[in-house]
Amino acid sequence: MKARCLALALALCGSSAMAETTINLDVLAAESGLNTRQVAMLFGASAAYPEFKASYVQVKRQFTQAIGQQRYEALLAVYKAQQEGGKVAASVARMAQSGT
Repeated sequence: MKARCLALALALCGSSAMAETTINLDVLAAESGLNTRQVAMLFGASAAYPEFKASYVQVKRQFTQAIGQQRYEALLAVYKAQQEGGKVAASVARMAQSGT
């Protein structure tokens, strides 16, 4: 929870080190062993997928086990900023890219 708040705070703060990054769902799918549709369900409008109710929890668990909880939260912050046309702090972007 603290990491999530930290990632959100870093994403929202007016830092001079802002970065523009993109999330490639195909790469994340390959890293996690899921398909692109399952990864998109985690980051997008989940209810738009018919399989949401039956598989969301299992898909999220597999994804976070594969890439780590902190990186998942950083990726989510970057993805939301990307969808809104914003930028995120460079440290959050680095965490999303490398997982550190």
